[in-house]
Amino acid sequence: MNAGYVRNIEREPHVRLKLRQGLRYRWHAGIAHLLPDDDPRERQRWLANQLPSSAGECEGGTPLRDATPQYSS
Repeated sequence: MNAGYVRNIEREPHVRLKLRQGLRYRWHAGIAHLLPDDDPRERQRWLANQLPSSAGECEGGTPLRDATPQYSS
């Protein structure tokens, strides 16, 4: 794989994760490793299904803003 995060893990596998514990966030040290059978597209689809659909939308699934560029004439 040529992705930047893969090169970063190969070069320096020591990582820090900021995880929430109750109302506080704490840093945890760890070592990252690549999974040989990882499918990044399938993982992205899985993550999209796990996140609340309200991310970037208001109630009812309507986008918060119009993505169409506005040009003045």
